[in-house]
Amino acid sequence: MALPIALGLLWTAVVVLWGWQARPRRVRSPSPSPTQARSSNRAPAVGLALAAVTALAVHPALGVGVGLVVWIAPHRRKAQQLQRKQAEIIEELPEAIDLLRLAVSSGLNIHLAVAEVGERLPGQVGAGLRGAAGQAHSGMRLADALEALPETVGEPVRPLVRVLIDGDRYGTELEPALEQLAADSRLLRRRRAEEQARRIPVRLLLPLVTCILPAFILLTLAPVIAETLTSLRP
Repeated sequence: MALPIALGLLWTAVVVLWGWQARPRRVRSPSPSPTQARSSNRAPAVGLALAAVTALAVHPALGVGVGLVVWIAPHRRKAQQLQRKQAEIIEELPEAIDLLRLAVSSGLNIHLAVAEVGERLPGQVGAGLRGAAGQAHSGMRLADALEALPETVGEPVRPLVRVLIDGDRYGTELEPALEQLAADSRLLRRRRAEEQARRIPVRLLLPLVTCILPAFILLTLAPVIAETLTSLRP
């Protein structure tokens, strides 16, 4: 009995530690709050302890299952957070590009346009533009400050960052590029909305089956079966 328990504990520890080492790294630059940092640091230890207790008290195989759940759940949660973050950026981008195009067409240079739009635009894109404008005000070149936005804000802002960097470094005309980029970002947002709409029937399939199928069986098949059994009685 001791050997299966030891093997279960060893396998659980390997699975949890491997999942912790292979976890996706956070790409956002703002540091998490102390409470979030402490909870994220305690999660692997709590999961490992829970898996070990389950393996000792119940069964080694169940401990392995708990270890797998502890390994998969943080990855799934981080993937969902990343998807939500990218969706928010895709929703914000068309308005941000329109405001930048309006600022440039009004006569502002790229530094003032980025600063003004960042101050007036809520959300992650606005926060990224405010940070880049603040770094440029502190002495850093605006193009160098903008280069970090895809890593700190998200990959969907990379086309906008490329246009702004070209305008700052090479003096390319911003208004036509921003106009085309706004049209592309709106198309991307519409395609994403259509994709989400196409997923709704698939997501509704399980609730519909679990809720409607039992009622359908009770209303249609159950009376027929009851009548058949009644007619077969002597």
